[in-house]
Amino acid sequence: MRSIARTSVTTSARHSRPRAHSWEPSKQAVLVTASAASFVLCGIAGIGVAHEHSTVNIEVDGVIRPVSTWAHSVSGVLNEAGVEVAEHDLVQPSIHQQVSDGQTIVVRTAKPYTLSIDGSRKTLWSTAPSAEGVLADMGVDSGKAVLAVDRSQSRSSLTPLVSQTRQVKVIVDGDTRTITAREGMDTRSILEKEGITLSPLDRVEVKSTAEGLSIDIHKVTRSLAPRKVAIPFEEHRQDSDQLFAGEEQVTTKGVEGEAEEMTWSENVDGGERFEAPLNSTVVREPSAQIRSIGTKEVTPKALIEAGLDPKATLEEKTEEDGTRSIRYRAKLGTLSSAAEITAAGGNSAEVAQAMVAANIPLTYSGEDPRSLAKPLVAARGWGDSEFQCLVALWNRESHWNPYAKNASSGAYGIPQALPGSKMASAGADWQTNPVTQINWGLGYIAGRYGRPCSALAHSNSVGWY
Repeated sequence: MRSIARTSVTTSARHSRPRAHSWEPSKQAVLVTASAASFVLCGIAGIGVAHEHSTVNIEVDGVIRPVSTWAHSVSGVLNEAGVEVAEHDLVQPSIHQQVSDGQTIVVRTAKPYTLSIDGSRKTLWSTAPSAEGVLADMGVDSGKAVLAVDRSQSRSSLTPLVSQTRQVKVIVDGDTRTITAREGMDTRSILEKEGITLSPLDRVEVKSTAEGLSIDIHKVTRSLAPRKVAIPFEEHRQDSDQLFAGEEQVTTKGVEGEAEEMTWSENVDGGERFEAPLNSTVVREPSAQIRSIGTKEVTPKALIEAGLDPKATLEEKTEEDGTRSIRYRAKLGTLSSAAEITAAGGNSAEVAQAMVAANIPLTYSGEDPRSLAKPLVAARGWGDSEFQCLVALWNRESHWNPYAKNASSGAYGIPQALPGSKMASAGADWQTNPVTQINWGLGYIAGRYGRPCSALAHSNSVGWY
């Protein structure tokens, strides 16, 4: 007590008047002061320890353990306890709330589930302890929901089918049976208990409909086999002056190639089939198809000379080989009369030849062929009597019409040559030029009968010469 009083007095003296030298406390004063400070610090620390430390219970998926912690919040307690919480997990209270001594923190681990809801596939997360609960969590009671059962997990991690004992339908191979599913049993265990054997490929689905819960089993088979597949050919386009502008036609048909493909296939319940190619080997390369595109100028005369009607238009058609073509198709004379054809194409040998080839009757409007024949007869040394015999002979055969054609025999022209193409030896214009026809006819008569009157006599006798 003396020490403390002395200290107080000394302190007052320090504040009343400063001295030139510093004051040094006695050893006893230092000890007393240190003891008092130590007592104050220990009191404060004791109060802090009592306030910061707590014991909390953590329940993770039904498993409870106590944790001694200094943390203030739920997230801090979980971190100290080494409990990882994922985005979809359920934590109660929320991770940001404060904790108190003796409080329980509940954690439910969420798992992803693939569901088909009214035919639409979705991946959803749930903390429900059973397949029945998962379907209920998704709020699909009014529709048709399918939950695929993952049989690749370890047995300890399999989801129980129901939360409480109930009747469930099992559909397999088209047969339906009703079984009792007990609380805590997973789908695999229930099927094994019922003696239903599954292959590793079979698909098991839990369905929830308005009628209730059911287990659907789909039998799956897989195979690997080679097959022949076609390799499509390419089509190349190239210009052609053999076709009119606007026309196009396949002139070289493409040929498909062939490849041998190793194919993986999966069959579900003997019906629905999925296939996927694994590798392919080319057996035969495809050959390109050539489509010719017309560049030839389109005029009435050009159409006529090609045996087409000057009124023809482009027409699309599927050819016998299955290819598509666009062509002028109307034959000469099918749309236009002889007069219209002549007016459109002009009075030329080429137009006349085209009309003759199309069996269109022509009216000769040039110089009288008989007047053309008279000097040619005289040039052979034959007199007027021979000319008169020739006139009579060819009057009978063709009436001196350069375009005359026998519909039954095919004999053609003024001399009715059979076939008419024989007259080509006298000139390429044998179809339309009366002089060419006359020259050929006179040569034929001279070679076979010697003179026109002998040819006429033979015709009078047998009806031909």
